[in-house]
Amino acid sequence: MEASSWTDDPWPVGDHDDDPVAARWSPGPSAAPDRTVSYVVLVDGRVVDAWDESLWDSPWRHDPRVDRSRRPWREEPPRPSEPRPWVATLQWLEHVVGGAEALATLTTESLPDEDFQLPEGAVGDGDVVARFRRAVSQLDLLAEERFDSELRTAFRRALADVGLEVFRGSPATDPAQVAAVVCWLVLKANGLKPPMGPVTQKELTTRLGLASFPTSRAQAVIRLLGAPQPPWVRRPHGLIELEPLSRTDLLLSRTRREIVSLRDAARAAEAQAVTREAQAQDLELHLRHVS
Repeated sequence: MEASSWTDDPWPVGDHDDDPVAARWSPGPSAAPDRTVSYVVLVDGRVVDAWDESLWDSPWRHDPRVDRSRRPWREEPPRPSEPRPWVATLQWLEHVVGGAEALATLTTESLPDEDFQLPEGAVGDGDVVARFRRAVSQLDLLAEERFDSELRTAFRRALADVGLEVFRGSPATDPAQVAAVVCWLVLKANGLKPPMGPVTQKELTTRLGLASFPTSRAQAVIRLLGAPQPPWVRRPHGLIELEPLSRTDLLLSRTRREIVSLRDAARAAEAQAVTREAQAQDLELHLRHVS
């Protein structure tokens, strides 16, 4: 048996022509596959001739587009987009206050202690004026007993906006029903319904001498008081529950502070995400340049 050296080729060329492992370890560089250029000749959209020739023998050999052509199978899959929870938050807040501009300029000052402003259309109609006075006195009494001057102003503003339409629409409209609806909707617009609020709907109706809460009246009043909520706008989970009336003049200072805090947090999250995306793009471009 002949001795062998560790330098001897264990797979001599020609001994294992059909062995893929042998071909892999064969000495010498393997020839690069010949790249071809295909030509197709069309006349009036009809193929009349076609042929192939070697890239190295063609005028396309040194064309830079040959090696820069896009090869999707060699590209990395796109990164999954980052969740953007702040988008839904900002959309909802914009609807609560009445638009992007209102959200951007929202302040946190307390509502002033205002006198009730009787709508001009009610002047001269004794019955309507009497109903206004009755509803105002009931709302003011509720504010003095259970709430504060900010809510009293919000009650008065809301009543001034809807009272003329409601009281003129039906002579039998009970001012106590209107007062109950206005009070309840303003409380909901400020996130003060139970368990956060100081009064339940049952306590409110009992205090105003009503047998039950006037739900049908509430549907009419809310259409007069606020804007309808678009079906694509939903309150994100975990945020304060507010009745979206698309207006700021009925929001208490505490409510606006909460909204401003959510707005600023959402914008900060958006800015951080934009910065991360820009840094990732810069890094990707750098790696491509280095490679």
